[in-house]
Amino acid sequence: MTKDYGNATESRITEVVNACQKYGSTSIIALAGVPGTGKSFIASIAAQRLTNEPLFVREIQFHQSFSYEEFIEGLRLDAGGGVETKPGIFLEWNQQALDDPENNYVLLIEELTRANIASVLGELMTYVEHRNRSFLTVYSRKPVKVADNLTIIATYNPTDRSAIELDSALLRRLRIIRFPPDTAQLKEMLANNGIQENVIGQLEGIFSVCRRDHPDDFEHLMPFGHGIFSSITSESPDLHELWTERIEHLLKRPLIEPHPFTTTIENNYPWRDIQYKTTSDN
Repeated sequence: MTKDYGNATESRITEVVNACQKYGSTSIIALAGVPGTGKSFIASIAAQRLTNEPLFVREIQFHQSFSYEEFIEGLRLDAGGGVETKPGIFLEWNQQALDDPENNYVLLIEELTRANIASVLGELMTYVEHRNRSFLTVYSRKPVKVADNLTIIATYNPTDRSAIELDSALLRRLRIIRFPPDTAQLKEMLANNGIQENVIGQLEGIFSVCRRDHPDDFEHLMPFGHGIFSSITSESPDLHELWTERIEHLLKRPLIEPHPFTTTIENNYPWRDIQYKTTSDN
């Protein structure tokens, strides 16, 4: 039985699933948003629903040293000291999809823009769109087609430097779904955690005031999303500890100018002070 996550969350899941079904055979479905906006959560659930089988979903995370050899194909030393070609993560998963055309497969890439994307993807940037054509891998020179039943879902932070520098060739292969902080999902999440309505309202207010005071920058500069509150199960001491252990460090770092939303958030986050009188104290 499929779990119901609430109307707001289910709406986002459905949006991603629909995009995958409509464009997943020609594009990379990319979920873009600042940290804590539920991109990974939604992407994982959407992938499971698209395939109807957890074993048909492969999750990986890009990082700065991730290479073409790891993703597509590389050279490895064999037991005898010789050199052999070895398929990377993509070619392995793509082959499974090619061998099983009756089922849907998903490759979920977290932190897409943390790697040198053009270098890692190589010729795949063209052939993820043109799946009726084969490309030759760099080392083995074997022809490969991207499986029609393989969908690539990716997540990324649009404020990462590498995301800002995305070239038009890659952007043409992306179907970008924006994931701003969502107060409707925040309300569902915290109500499920047993948080009282007035506290939820105060937390919703932080995002609303930031959007009001910084309308042009809110979506891509908000230092955190609603997901940062996912572990909150009580007003005190959770919200104070969240401030001192996480939020404060996102706003102010040594030798760096404070985040432009710092004053707005500080003025609307009463739990900064450990002496704050919580609802349970009244």
